[in-house]
Amino acid sequence: MKTYNELTLAQELIKFQTIKTQDKGIMNFLSRKLSSIGFKCHIIKSKGTGAKPALNLYAKFGKSKPNINYLGHTDVVANLNNWEFPPFKAVVKKGYLYGRGSQDMKGSVACWISAVSNFIKNKKFKGSISIIITADEETTGHGCPAVMKYLKKKREKIDFSVVGEPSSNKSVGDEIRIGRRGSMNATVIVYGKSGHSAFYGTYINPCTALAKIISKLKSVTLDKGTKYMPPSNLEFTKMNVDNISENVVPQSASAKFNVRFNSTYKSTSLKKKLSKIINAVAKKENCKTKIDYKVSGEAFYTEPNKEIYMVKKVVKKVTGNNAKLNCRGGTSDSRFLGSIPRLELGLRNNTIHMVNERTSISDLKKLTKIYKNILHNYFA
Repeated sequence: MKTYNELTLAQELIKFQTIKTQDKGIMNFLSRKLSSIGFKCHIIKSKGTGAKPALNLYAKFGKSKPNINYLGHTDVVANLNNWEFPPFKAVVKKGYLYGRGSQDMKGSVACWISAVSNFIKNKKFKGSISIIITADEETTGHGCPAVMKYLKKKREKIDFSVVGEPSSNKSVGDEIRIGRRGSMNATVIVYGKSGHSAFYGTYINPCTALAKIISKLKSVTLDKGTKYMPPSNLEFTKMNVDNISENVVPQSASAKFNVRFNSTYKSTSLKKKLSKIINAVAKKENCKTKIDYKVSGEAFYTEPNKEIYMVKKVVKKVTGNNAKLNCRGGTSDSRFLGSIPRLELGLRNNTIHMVNERTSISDLKKLTKIYKNILHNYFA
């Protein structure tokens, strides 16, 4: 049976220019690689960013329980100018692999497949190993829900999932994500009454009301945080007043904000709290409001269990790191896994989304060793 080298495979994956939901043949490439070592592969379509659908992959080795899963993605962000090396050439220099996706997260995908190929070659075990690879984690986020819908239809059960997001900070395995904060965007439109700024009392200024709303929301302590998550944080990201003249008070003013919230809240309860604050301020200013919310994901975490503690021990053995369990970072496809126990463990995140994204070859080797030991201990 074939085995795959993590560096060689990472280079091959980086060379596919999978920006946004573009496939460029990468899912069929992965299907061929996995099929050659005994996986049964299924391509699952989801909505893409262009006219073509996005292609996602579900692959499984074995049929029995338990089923340990790996979740990764092949799409990468753009930011492709001013690189030292072409971002899709996968250049190796002075112990580093340069390329878009080397850390986030084609490098991790390569490490898992390499670990699996070596593990199943040398060991008989009771259980199954599955792999989900999505095409749009960085953009639309339709891929993972489409795969989960497929698994539900097929009555496929995943018992534990390792998400390959770049969770490590200063060294591989120093941090393990056991959840993520929720993320919610909102647009607040404040309606007043327009008029000439020289005639005080004839207008109601929505800009003043909006400024007070912003001040109030920024001064409110939403919560004190939880054991694994920091306090919820609200940040304004855009303000806009569509005005025709400097001496005219506008009819309306708007602002956008984002909230990263912990498991103290569900998005529904947070909406109620924020709307109450906003409307109370607006009412004092004799203004009306319209608030539109868009939830990217709810806060979630897996209570540390035997699998998580097992992974901590593996990391300690391989790297010497006593991994910190936390829920830092933005959103990931992990938010679509429902009640499946999971953690996020991948390469370092010090160059993700940046110019000259790179990972050290030693980090690739360490992560592959960690993944292989996870498989060994999971099925022990």
